Amino acid sequence: MKVALVVMPLAAVHRPSLAAGLLQAAVKARGLECHTRYFNVTLWKMLGAEAYRFFCHEAPMTVLAGEWAFAQAFHGRREGAREAYAREVLDHPVWGLAPASREHIWALEALAPAFLRVVFESCDWGQYDVVGFTSTFEQTMPSLCLARMIRERYPRVKLVAGGANFEAGMGRQYMERFEFLDYVATGEADDSFPQLCENLSRGRDEVPPGLLYREGGGVRESPRRKEPGYANLDALPTPDYEDFFQLVRTSAPELMAGMWLPLEASRGCWWGEHSHCTFCGLNGEAMTFRRKSWRRVVDELEEVGRRHGAAPVQYADNILAMDYFKDLLPHWAGQPTRTEKFFEIKSNLKRRQVRLLREAGITRVQAGVETLADGTLKVMRKGVSGAQNVALLRWCQEQGVDSLWNVIYGFPREDIDDYSRTLELLRKMAHLRPPDMSSPIRMDRFSPNHAGWLEQGFTRISPMPAYRHVFPSFPDETLHALAYYFDYEHPRFNEVLARGAALQSFISQWQERHERRENGELAVRPHWQGGFVLVDSRFNVTPASERLAEATVALLLACDAPTSREQALRTAAEAVSGPAAPGTLERELTRLLERGIIASVGSLLVTLAMLPEGLRTERLARAH
Repeated sequence: MKVALVVMPLAAVHRPSLAAGLLQAAVKARGLECHTRYFNVTLWKMLGAEAYRFFCHEAPMTVLAGEWAFAQAFHGRREGAREAYAREVLDHPVWGLAPASREHIWALEALAPAFLRVVFESCDWGQYDVVGFTSTFEQTMPSLCLARMIRERYPRVKLVAGGANFEAGMGRQYMERFEFLDYVATGEADDSFPQLCENLSRGRDEVPPGLLYREGGGVRESPRRKEPGYANLDALPTPDYEDFFQLVRTSAPELMAGMWLPLEASRGCWWGEHSHCTFCGLNGEAMTFRRKSWRRVVDELEEVGRRHGAAPVQYADNILAMDYFKDLLPHWAGQPTRTEKFFEIKSNLKRRQVRLLREAGITRVQAGVETLADGTLKVMRKGVSGAQNVALLRWCQEQGVDSLWNVIYGFPREDIDDYSRTLELLRKMAHLRPPDMSSPIRMDRFSPNHAGWLEQGFTRISPMPAYRHVFPSFPDETLHALAYYFDYEHPRFNEVLARGAALQSFISQWQERHERRENGELAVRPHWQGGFVLVDSRFNVTPASERLAEATVALLLACDAPTSREQALRTAAEAVSGPAAPGTLERELTRLLERGIIASVGSLLVTLAMLPEGLRTERLARAH
């Protein structure tokens, strides 16, 4: 029994596949031979690094650029197909792509047939009993192209597909439309796929739960367990990445620079179980939050380090488990050497927790910040305030934690006036890291926006126009059932697009200044004669500086974490030495707000200036 796992384009090339690594280790644990073929790296070499990066990091998912290019190889080139795709998809006023970048799509369209011939002929597929394809984002059409080629030449080889693009009902559509697929996993396959391989090796026809299969000319689903068949995360093997590293060492050593190894400490979302964010389509039917024991996380990281050497690790968790602040992170913080790590977090963390992130080697986070407007956050069901988001972004920058974040807009029930308020606030934050992206919300399958689109205020939804060009012969009902991204309308959409354009324009300028390191600064620094000085050069002007009075320092510290105006004044009054003159603190707070040193976000105040640790230490010393 021999099994092949295939990682097709357009998966990222600077890291191995977590899904394939887990399945390869699990199949090997059952005594079966298993290899992983990283053909995404093959296309990266053939197409070129710049063009490949475009598909992975720059092309909007809504245009399905890679899927379309491989669809032309699958269906055969049709007269006028490119022009129709450009007109109806790439020229779309909201979800399209600027003409300057389209040459990469045409280049991939031209290269796809030769690439498929190379990967097909590079391997004796007849040696395998099972070939499995994993598909997330834009890997479906490349996988279907190769799967069909294998079936035509080696009809006895069993073909299995799984991954996010086949989850739940989407998998059935692919199974019914592409008859060369023998099995499709519609959920987590950590147990079902290895068990299927073992059953086939022993000549058993039993199909494990969670898989679609063919029988009697139709598609059947193996009976599901009464309880969700979620994997026991502690029992999962450490991912097997040896095939990836062997390929990189021999054929693409330049990929070692910038590599992040994917691991996972949890699955699901503990916040989503309580309050599913309306725009989020992650997790599908597996929202239930499960985490590994902290010692298992520690052991796995150490094992990966022994196998592959020191490399940054990207944890694929949708959200960092709060329990880890009690055990896992303190353990990592206490180690003499710390692996650089990435996690997604919720933005309600405290300053001390952000400090612990950095001490534990978590130097990069997805901050879970998508807006700074309280009204929009309520529509999103995020459970945080705009002031909390601002404080987190500043704390991360103070602690040296790179915080990725976004600004999304376009919800039917947004407060239109929040756009101008948000823009005003963003201008004051020009010294911080800018958002990575700003755009209208994308409607994803499994999100509350999609599941309850009428209740959320949308008036129409339909699969993104690109699906019609990737699957030109499919009826509308099939496209609705297999699409992951959806176009939509609501009564205020044109208005929010117009207002959102100002946000996008400013954020683009902010990003450009950040790349040139021209953001300026707003920071409190120790003064050489004692005390502290505030430096402000946010607006590309000659830096302004001022020695800080005790009342000013007290107010900045009082608003370090979001607080009300009344509480800020009380806290500052308690911190100053001796009674302040009547109205002194009120006047100083008003001045700081007018200058944008402290911001009013909704009903809360929060300091925008970067505060050094010494400022807090000195104040604490005086207090005691």
